[in-house]
Amino acid sequence: MIILILLVTVFVFLLFNLFRRSRRLPPGPTPLPLIGNIHQLVYQSWRGKGIVAALDYFRKKYGNAYTIWLGPMPTVNITDYEMSHEVFIKHGKKCYDKQLAPILEHISGGRGLLFANGENWAEMRRFTLLTFRRMGVGSGLMEKRIMDELNGRCSELDSEILKKGKAIVSAEFINLTVGSVINSFLIGKRFDEDTKHEFLKLKELFDASGETFNVFDLNVPVWFLKWFFPKRFRMTWDSSENIINHVSKEAVERLRKLNSGEYEIDSEEPNDYVDCYLAKMKEEMAKGADGHPAYTMESLKLVLHDLWLAGQGTTASTLYVGLTKLVNHPNILLNIRKELQEVTQKSRDLTLQDRPNTPYLNAVIAEIQRHSSILNMNFWRINHETIKFQGYELEPGCMLTAQLGALHVNDEIYEDPEKFDPERFLKDEKSIQQLIPFGIGKRSCIGEQIAKSELYLVFGNILLRYDAKAHGATPTNGDIFPYSAAKFPDASGKFEFFKL
Repeated sequence: MIILILLVTVFVFLLFNLFRRSRRLPPGPTPLPLIGNIHQLVYQSWRGKGIVAALDYFRKKYGNAYTIWLGPMPTVNITDYEMSHEVFIKHGKKCYDKQLAPILEHISGGRGLLFANGENWAEMRRFTLLTFRRMGVGSGLMEKRIMDELNGRCSELDSEILKKGKAIVSAEFINLTVGSVINSFLIGKRFDEDTKHEFLKLKELFDASGETFNVFDLNVPVWFLKWFFPKRFRMTWDSSENIINHVSKEAVERLRKLNSGEYEIDSEEPNDYVDCYLAKMKEEMAKGADGHPAYTMESLKLVLHDLWLAGQGTTASTLYVGLTKLVNHPNILLNIRKELQEVTQKSRDLTLQDRPNTPYLNAVIAEIQRHSSILNMNFWRINHETIKFQGYELEPGCMLTAQLGALHVNDEIYEDPEKFDPERFLKDEKSIQQLIPFGIGKRSCIGEQIAKSELYLVFGNILLRYDAKAHGATPTNGDIFPYSAAKFPDASGKFEFFKL
């Protein structure tokens, strides 16, 4: 009898606490003590065959700001641009830290860019932004890097077309193109015939790990994964370790040569990101105890890992999805080419300076980004101070995010969201600015400018040079892991390129 009374008392206390904490939060499904809304989230994901469908279901029922309880923790999900701007720009200083997934924090040790918080993260972000500018991001030097790589890949296509009349293009072509661009920024090297097998193996490992990149694996304690799901833990660990080892081996060797006097860094014109970082690391070490503790080789490894993942996977997936959409909508492809040929007079490559004169291509790329929307479920941030918006009050410690996957299929913003329709962005010019595939606020993607330039230059110049159609079965971009936090499109489709 006493045990029953105790259980009832605990249950009533938990229920009262839930009610008290929910009063000032946005509406949402009724949570249960201990498990919150996990059962409803799982059911709606199963019912809608994916996490995005579940999040969109809750949006339709509760509005563009709603609360989902993950166990005892409330998470506020925002699926509207105006609200996202108010919270993450106006109140950005209050919510710049991420809710770090235990497994990813375990791997990173709180270092790097993607899975770090606090002063170390802030210092790495500042340094990286300054280094990117120093390396020409936003200038003609960045454009040259991208075009050099694209021209190198296209020369291979041209040779194949010369021999066979057409070139068969798979996702490998896109992955290598994007991978080489980010590699040239990071370590000054592109992937060639001798090294591309390493890259493709890493890509395979990364794609396979998508199965574990979900709400369950990203939220349970590390010990729980190790003991009860060791294969899932090992899959995530091995993928990260292999990528870290690959992208950092050049940096490790370069540091050895720097210390032995075999290598020197040109302080005026460093070759790449690693040169800039090693120079900064040497400078901070010379200061002794007064130097910033973030500049270590272990930190550099994690930063390179994060920049590689962010710069390669997202852009390559977007390009693949884009080609899929275009071969399935040949009229749109023809409209793009017509615009580009008028702008370039069929006599030169497309450049970044042409952007203001290519509204149709800009609209198509925006629609591709909306459809490819790389995150099914965005990472949450933690507010450090009370945030008031739209009549709600979020207490310190609450988790909140701009839920990009649901935002990009929000039928209040995008009419008939399942349809591929670039015209929607031509009807309202401001709508392109309100598309946020790279996130919003202080934790938005640090490589946004590089990615936007790649998408514009690669799409534009490929369509100027080649006609494209599906090779074999019409390719789709269905999500391989619809319950994953990230989107992994089915990249098994192939394309036929013909020289124009």
